[in-house]
Amino acid sequence: MFAEFCLPVHLASLRERFQADGAVLVRGLLSPDRVNEIRRVAMDAVAARQPPFELEAELGYPGAPVSTAVEGGGTIRRLRNMAARNPVFAAWAGDPQLLTMVSYLLDTPKITLTQVHHNSLMSKQPSFSSDTRWHRDVRYWRFARPELVSAWLALGSETSENGGLGFIAGSHQVDFPEHAYDEREFLMASHPLAAPWVARAVFPDLQAGDVVLFDARTFHAASRNRTAHTKYSLVYSYHASSNQPLAGSRSASQLGLIFNVAKQQMEVSGL
Repeated sequence: MFAEFCLPVHLASLRERFQADGAVLVRGLLSPDRVNEIRRVAMDAVAARQPPFELEAELGYPGAPVSTAVEGGGTIRRLRNMAARNPVFAAWAGDPQLLTMVSYLLDTPKITLTQVHHNSLMSKQPSFSSDTRWHRDVRYWRFARPELVSAWLALGSETSENGGLGFIAGSHQVDFPEHAYDEREFLMASHPLAAPWVARAVFPDLQAGDVVLFDARTFHAASRNRTAHTKYSLVYSYHASSNQPLAGSRSASQLGLIFNVAKQQMEVSGL
């Protein structure tokens, strides 16, 4: 199990548990009014099918429609480029409480929001969502160093029944051999080296406004949505501004948004 925190957050304890487990849960970080505002604007964007977005059928994970031509083939898996879509999303990306915690976890006052990776509204729809197997995000991100932090904001209830994320605490410190992964770079849960770790996985129940901060090297997974209601989450990823994306990689294809967190804000957070 990884640690849960409630406001006010003790930053030193937050970082200690993050370094040990690779993930921490902060309950009620965002107020109901702000969650409702973000959700309302997000739902408008989903209804308008405003590009760019990714379809379930395009990835073809287990449970997804087999093609865009069949029933459910137009199901949106995620909307991309969220921070630039609307000031509501930009305000959350630059939220002082969120930035203070991320800066403390990355041990730097200057952090960058990557606009290429995990700058997304994630959805799990009832009939056409898919299973995402165990993976770590650095499998397809390319930076000088692997230290990135993702902030996963629940916009409603999240459980194992509607496709809530599960995490393997401590897995950010483990290197598995290549033969422990399948052809799509997912960790094989039945592999003898992986199975004991997968058995430790925790799928926390989240409520609207809860935020999970997790290391890009932490293994996580999610099932398809087995309920009658769509689940929505907003996720952003940050890195130290000194940690540059590798030239020529997708990670370097778009400039990130740089934030400076005042030194005194890191020392006396006010959270």
